[in-house]
Amino acid sequence: MLSCLTLLSIAAAADIQSLRISNRLIVSGLFLGCSFQVLELGMKGIGVFLINVSIPVILFYLLFLIRALGAGDIKLFSMIGGIWDLRMLCITIAVSFLVAAVMSFCKILYYRNFILRLRIFREYIEHVLSCRRLVQYPQESQGNQHIIHFSIAILIGCAIAMEVAY
Repeated sequence: MLSCLTLLSIAAAADIQSLRISNRLIVSGLFLGCSFQVLELGMKGIGVFLINVSIPVILFYLLFLIRALGAGDIKLFSMIGGIWDLRMLCITIAVSFLVAAVMSFCKILYYRNFILRLRIFREYIEHVLSCRRLVQYPQESQGNQHIIHFSIAILIGCAIAMEVAY
């Protein structure tokens, strides 16, 4: 569906520009998804819509708590779930995380900080295990070296999923 890719493209552009994704854009996508589900499945579509929208929130809540994934990214996955079916959502999630892993690895290679990132990750895991509670992942003051725009990975993941699933 071209409308889904259009919304995701706008979200990725906004994320790059301002590190934020507009809630108006998300609400537009959710409205579109609910409309599609009702047109396709009748009143049963509302239930399917609500379930598909809830799955990303439930799955990624812990990643949000440690700031490994932003709220906008989770809302984008919910939007995709609302527009598409569960199979498409799952494929998009899997492909998006693979794309994000490649993006992260390329960024690590570009900044040549692989050892530093491993050390920070090890220290974080040690801290979580010793405290026995989740804490926010550390943010260093070296600019945006540790940030990737996950919305780009979601856009690419959805485009690939559309090719694979349909």
